[in-house]
Amino acid sequence: MDRFLPQCYPCALRRALCTAEKVSDDEWLQHKVIDEAMRQLAEVEGQLPAAEVVGELLLSVNDVLGTGDPWKEDREKWFGEMVEAMPDLRDRVLNDADPLGRALLLSARSNVFANEILSPKAMREDLLKLGLREPKHADVEFRHEDRSYFDQLLSKARRFVFIHDTAPEVPADMVLLEQIQSSHPDLEILQMVKSSKLTMNALSEHVSELKMESLKTQIIEIEAGLGISTENWPTEVESAMKSADLILSKGASHFQMLQGHDLPLFGLFRAKCPVTASIQQCSIGDLLLVKI
Repeated sequence: MDRFLPQCYPCALRRALCTAEKVSDDEWLQHKVIDEAMRQLAEVEGQLPAAEVVGELLLSVNDVLGTGDPWKEDREKWFGEMVEAMPDLRDRVLNDADPLGRALLLSARSNVFANEILSPKAMREDLLKLGLREPKHADVEFRHEDRSYFDQLLSKARRFVFIHDTAPEVPADMVLLEQIQSSHPDLEILQMVKSSKLTMNALSEHVSELKMESLKTQIIEIEAGLGISTENWPTEVESAMKSADLILSKGASHFQMLQGHDLPLFGLFRAKCPVTASIQQCSIGDLLLVKI
């Protein structure tokens, strides 16, 4: 399990401040947010996953700010841009010698929106690696991947669960799910979406908006912070997870929260912080498809 380490404290405080800056440039309010964040972090238990600690922290920040959705404008803007990119993403997948591999890479690269510390310029430069707006070099491989084992389980699977991460990633994720469904027509796909308005998380309406008729899919809305927790699972969620033949979760937060459980679970994400990169023995920015 990726624990909340000493290196996580400054990152957590920065994320709290970035959220406050989205709401107001009032220094008094920003001080209040940081004071509350430091008070809460002083009581952190070190064995907790970083995603759980930061998720609870950002909930408190929203309470202090008096708003439940400070990232709505950014979320909608980036989602709109990624929707416009969907036809190009599809073309890249369909024209690749390994369509599923390309779809996995594109979905992983789109996992860039869950870190508020990144500036819009940094996000845009990262997304250019998709090869969308300029003839930039596109990603050709994962830093670490368990692809052969993933393909082995997928070939036998009857029920497949996909756990979404952030709203702007949904278009790339749907292109991936289309590819999986087209190569496995009888596969039942279940999508889990978070309802929380933390950062870019609120995405149930976006998944519904892009629901494809070609997908045999069911959508389950989950009340989760940054990552899905196995504590007090609703019956519907527990049943889906335990009956799945294969589970693919987007983002490092889900990866952190679901480690240690006996599930046919893979993580698909981009290493976005030094702690994650160190644990995964990779560099910041590397793409990972790993068995949890």
